[in-house]
Amino acid sequence: MIRLYAVALLVALAVAGCAGKPEREGYAFGCPIGMEKKISNKEKLLEAKLEESGDIPYVEVTDLRCADSGTLLRIEADFTNDGKDPHHVAYRFRWLDKNGMAAATEEAWKPLMVYGKTRQTIATISPTPDAADFRLMVRSLDKP
Repeated sequence: MIRLYAVALLVALAVAGCAGKPEREGYAFGCPIGMEKKISNKEKLLEAKLEESGDIPYVEVTDLRCADSGTLLRIEADFTNDGKDPHHVAYRFRWLDKNGMAAATEEAWKPLMVYGKTRQTIATISPTPDAADFRLMVRSLDKP
């Protein structure tokens, strides 16, 4: 009898854990995806949101988190350096409205140094409530 209760409790906990808040239409992992196809994992989300300019050795964006902050979007991105030396990158966000058009003036590039074998997190908030989507643009600042 005790074994039956234990099994029932485990099943109930498993069902409760899977009954999380469903993703809103047009969102994946909390991030807006606009007209993108169904995004089933974080790698696909990063592919959809990231625009890299040129070769960026060692440093890559490894995670992206989004949340609504009232009427604005709040975004965090993790840059990871797998190499042993520090590397310099620059990033900026391109903000898009619900129709995929520019929602704000173009941002300036922001420099970021990512030390060897570390992860650096950046955070931002959309500049206007019209920004319904975004792209994270990244380029290397290291000299070849």
